[in-house]
Amino acid sequence: MNWKKSCILFVLPIMILLLPVSLFTAIKDEYYRKAALFKVFSQYIQWPEESSTNNQLKPFIITVIGKNPFGSILEAAYHKEKRKIKGKIVEIRYISRPEEITHCHILFISKFFKMKLEEILAITRKKPILTIAETKGFAERGVLFNLFISKNEIRFEINTATLRESQLIVDSQLLSVARIINPPGNK
Repeated sequence: MNWKKSCILFVLPIMILLLPVSLFTAIKDEYYRKAALFKVFSQYIQWPEESSTNNQLKPFIITVIGKNPFGSILEAAYHKEKRKIKGKIVEIRYISRPEEITHCHILFISKFFKMKLEEILAITRKKPILTIAETKGFAERGVLFNLFISKNEIRFEINTATLRESQLIVDSQLLSVARIINPPGNK
């Protein structure tokens, strides 16, 4: 693949997702776009072999802990036959307690779990689980990716200290469009 095609394949999905939120009138549309980011992020992340992302017979698991802000959007976006992640059927799970966190590839942490965040991160730390949230300060506290709105656009920040512990490898192109929290050299 030539570099122009590679660049377009990377930039186009990011550009679409960074369109102003005001173009979409309902909060429902914001969550469709956030759900789509799960697929975009996964295209630029490599999970270790033991996480079963290479095994096409096992599903790609997205888990939501706490109150579900997506409603039925995740099921609609990742219906078994509609859209796959890493070539795998997507399974959506909903849990309400940190001790229910088991094998998953993406864990979305509801803002209503602010008080349980340390407990959740103690379970996910040093594991190949992409933790995603949408609450101010969660990246600083150890969540890998945190979504936020700036100037009516969905943006994201990445905690690189947590990333280094996670066994996940994030493509530098994805890092280049993120706000970096805990850059190398900072303690």
